[in-house]
Amino acid sequence: MIDREAAPGLDQPARDRSHLVASTVGTGVLMLVYLLSRPYGDAAGAQPPAAGEAFADSWWVISHVAGLLALASYARLAMRFAELTHSRLGSASRTCALGGLVLVLPYFGAETFALHVLGREATAGRAEALDLVEPIRNQPVALTMFGLGLVLLAISAILLGLAWQRSRTGPTWAVWPLMGGVVLFLPQFFLPPTGRMAYGVACALAAVLMLVGLRRGPTRS
Repeated sequence: MIDREAAPGLDQPARDRSHLVASTVGTGVLMLVYLLSRPYGDAAGAQPPAAGEAFADSWWVISHVAGLLALASYARLAMRFAELTHSRLGSASRTCALGGLVLVLPYFGAETFALHVLGREATAGRAEALDLVEPIRNQPVALTMFGLGLVLLAISAILLGLAWQRSRTGPTWAVWPLMGGVVLFLPQFFLPPTGRMAYGVACALAAVLMLVGLRRGPTRS
């Protein structure tokens, strides 16, 4: 006899699992847009003029908004999954995802909009505006909130992966690549531009795998 509480995925109709599709697609596609369209003129070792041009570029704002929406889309995925499975792990994943999202938004917003304004000022002939970049990026409270938020998102992804396995919502191999992508969102900031772009591509492919798993549906043991 199947334990329904331990394996709620076996009772999930396809129409309920379909509620996870939009947020899965959004997480992968928006992460891809973020890291492929982002100007990298501010990469390590870049000279101030190149950094200013990167910040001033309209794609700086577009790409970072896509990054914000990718994280929001993941939080929505965690919420939808918790509603679908009604499990403790799913609920814990949702709580961590929402808490993490709230904590990362202020820093990500400053990175997106404040640096864009500074870049516009620098390209207009006021190069000294770039002196404010490091104080904005390294503001202790904002940086701490950002780090804690990303840690909570990583914990949420691990919990969601475990909840997926226990509920047998789909094949195990379908969930962990995308959840691994969320866990690695913080480390990818330390990669060179090519590595970060490769990470964005990997997240998009991971979303495709998760969609395949959703399509296959519940697994039986």
